[in-house]
Amino acid sequence: MRTRELVLAGLLALTLVPACASNEEISDIDSIETDQQENAAVDGKTDQTVGNFTYYSVRQDLRRCISPLCGGFFVKRVNQRYTHCPGGGPRNDPNWTTGECYVATADFGSTGISPSGGVWRGSVARKNYGTYGNYRVFNGTEAWTAAGTTEATGIFYRVTDSGIVCITYPCPTHRESKLNSTAASISIAGADLSGAGASQEAQDAAFAQMTQPGGVLVAGTNVTVTGPAGSAKSLQATQFFLPVKKAPTCYKGGCSGQVCSDRPDVITTCEWREEYACYQTATCEAQADGSCGWTKTADLDACLAAARPGYCNADSDCRLEDDYCTGCDCRALSRGESLPICSGPGVRCFVQPCLNKTAACVNHACVAQ
Repeated sequence: MRTRELVLAGLLALTLVPACASNEEISDIDSIETDQQENAAVDGKTDQTVGNFTYYSVRQDLRRCISPLCGGFFVKRVNQRYTHCPGGGPRNDPNWTTGECYVATADFGSTGISPSGGVWRGSVARKNYGTYGNYRVFNGTEAWTAAGTTEATGIFYRVTDSGIVCITYPCPTHRESKLNSTAASISIAGADLSGAGASQEAQDAAFAQMTQPGGVLVAGTNVTVTGPAGSAKSLQATQFFLPVKKAPTCYKGGCSGQVCSDRPDVITTCEWREEYACYQTATCEAQADGSCGWTKTADLDACLAAARPGYCNADSDCRLEDDYCTGCDCRALSRGESLPICSGPGVRCFVQPCLNKTAACVNHACVAQ
C-alpha cells in the first residue's frame, strides 16, 4: 500500500513539472495561461487597470449595415487566450470568448482623441442602444496607432529606452515589458523596427517616444544577436504603435505664412525667401508625432528643392562631387544641383577630395561626412 502511494505521488509530481516553466519559455501566446492576469480570466474575473494590463488589439468592422448592428470594432486582448466580452461569448461562457469581441462604439471620454484601429487600452462593457437592445461599448483611456503597413504578429511589448550607452555591441539599450502580463521586464539589445513597413520618419519618432515613460508598443519576436560583447536578446518588430494624442489645432503664421504651429499669433520678421511661396498651398496639420507641421507631398518637396538649392529629404537625394577649382574640395550636392562653372585653371590634389566620404541629408541639407 505504501509503495502504491509513493508511485502515485511521483506521477503527480511529474505532471506538475511543465507548469513550472517561466513566461519566457512559453513561445505560444495561446498556450495555457501562467500569470495572475491570465488565471483571473479563466476564473471569470475582469481586467485590472494596472501596469501593463487591459490592452486590446483593434480592427474596424467593415460590414455594411445600420449601427449598432455592425460598423463598430472587433477587439481582442493581446497576448491572451481570453477576452472579456459581456454577453457576447459562447453559450457555456457568455462573458468570455477565445475570439474577438464586437463593440458597437468606442468612448474615450475627455481624452479628446479620435482613435481608429491599432491598440487600445480600456475595458468592454454592455450598453443599451434603445430599440436595438444591448450591445457592447469600449471605454478607452489610451489609443495607439500602427505606424507601418505590415500585420502585427508575435508578442506585444512596451519598449522603453534604458538610458544605457555602451562602446560595444550588443548593449542593453532598451527594456521590454510584455503587455497584459505580470512577467518582469527584461533588458534587450535594442528593437529593430525596419520590418514594420513604416517610414524612416515614423521610426525616428518611435525611438524618440521610447525615451518617454510610456515608451512605444511593439509587436514582434525576440531574437539572439551577437557581437564583440557576446550575445543578447533583441526585439524583431513586425509592427509598432505610436500613441494617439489629442489633435492640436494648427495655424499658418508668420509674416509670409511660412510657419505651421499650434499658435495663431506667431510673429516673424518679414524677409522674403523663395521657398516661402511653396507653403502657400501646403497643408498645415498635426503630424505623426502629434505636433503641427507641413504635410510632406511630392509637390511640396519638388517646390522646395527648386526654391532652395541643396534641399533634400533623404540621403539618397544627395551625392558627392570632387571640386578642384579653387582647392581640394568635396561638395555635397542635391538632385538637380551641379558644381558652379570654374573660371580658373584649377588645382592639383594629392588625394581625391571625396575619397572615403559619404553624402548625407542633415536637416534637409546635403553634407559630406
